[in-house]
Amino acid sequence: MDALNIDILLKLLVAHFLSDFIFQPTKFAKEKDNFGLKSWQLYIHIIITAAILFLILWDLKLWKLIMIISIFHLLIDLIKSSLRRTNTWIFIADQLLHLMIITTVWLVYTHQIDTFFNYLNSLLKNTNFWWLLLAYILISIPASVLIAKMTNKWSNELSDSVEKKGLENAGMWIGIIERVLILTLIIVDQISVIGFLLAAKSVFRFGDLKDSSDQKKTEYIIIGTFISFLLAIITGLIIKHLMN
Repeated sequence: MDALNIDILLKLLVAHFLSDFIFQPTKFAKEKDNFGLKSWQLYIHIIITAAILFLILWDLKLWKLIMIISIFHLLIDLIKSSLRRTNTWIFIADQLLHLMIITTVWLVYTHQIDTFFNYLNSLLKNTNFWWLLLAYILISIPASVLIAKMTNKWSNELSDSVEKKGLENAGMWIGIIERVLILTLIIVDQISVIGFLLAAKSVFRFGDLKDSSDQKKTEYIIIGTFISFLLAIITGLIIKHLMN
């Protein structure tokens, strides 16, 4: 199977993130979202995007590629501004569209579509890929649901005696992130780092529990933490074994 030539793709990605983040002031982004076609900042942004593409690629023969990407960049920004609002999901969708356009233009321009799909087909036939995907899925929301059910009795007892404080669903996301980190560390053979992760979480989560009235909350957090770590470690070790 031929290797993909990603030299141009890397330059396109560098140019995109430079133009969309480093060289785009927050004020420009807000004006674009609010006024769309009527925003002069939008056109300045597109000019900057094209200029950065040219400077990084530094090849006049690639002018069509630069023009196509810049035009699609304009269209995607217009679509985003037409929504008249922004949130995390809109931001992610916006960036994914940009990256999809960049990747597609690169593949077409370099005549590597067949090679790319050969790689994709090879990946989808790789059993280890599916083991990894299954592992990361299991330790995310399914693990959170399991932990919630296992600690439900103590959660109800805690809610009756202690006023709830903290960000909504923050505990769930903290748990998901820590399990992703643990699984990744096991996969890359860095199990020893897990101890530092546990110590760091202990400092942040238990540092404000200083008197006896916090005993129930302390015990509840410790139980949840150890269950979360245990699930991630067991999953990681099993997947690691299956992949070998």
